[in-house]
Amino acid sequence: MTDMFRNFALPPIGKSAIWFAVVLGTLVPATTALVVIGMADALGDKAMVVVALQAVVALLVLAILLPMWRRQVAFDGKQLRVKATYYSRQSPLSDFRLDEARVVDTRERTEFKPLVKTNGFGLPGFWAGHFLLRDKRKAFCLVTDVGKVLALPHADGRVWLLSFEHPQAVLDILRRAAA
Repeated sequence: MTDMFRNFALPPIGKSAIWFAVVLGTLVPATTALVVIGMADALGDKAMVVVALQAVVALLVLAILLPMWRRQVAFDGKQLRVKATYYSRQSPLSDFRLDEARVVDTRERTEFKPLVKTNGFGLPGFWAGHFLLRDKRKAFCLVTDVGKVLALPHADGRVWLLSFEHPQAVLDILRRAAA
């Protein structure tokens, strides 16, 4: 059986999220390791243990941050499927209230900005997973460009917030498919 899902174009991950990942995942552990190596005489045998622990920490941080590149929104004409880092959701198109769906810029429409991560992955300019919005609604997010967000109200009361290169075109495709 072939997978008949069509992938929608997603905006690239923003520079601020990438820089955050680089700094947290590589520069901080590497700098700490270099400082420990410089203090090797004072630390004695403990220096190698500290360097080894830093390597483990760096690998763990990278294992957490690398899934940022697991991003996909696909549609087969009946189901919408989203893969966002560690989180995936799939729902029939009929479960969305497309008449209430709209394209938003979360910098202007702050009620669509996540306030609390309930089970999500959030970096500057990158939201993936489950969040509580400023207006207290629950949301499932895959946002990489806060200015190009499609807000899709779902029958379960959540709002799906998804970034697309062309969010209005995606909304038009979904509305035509539902008609």
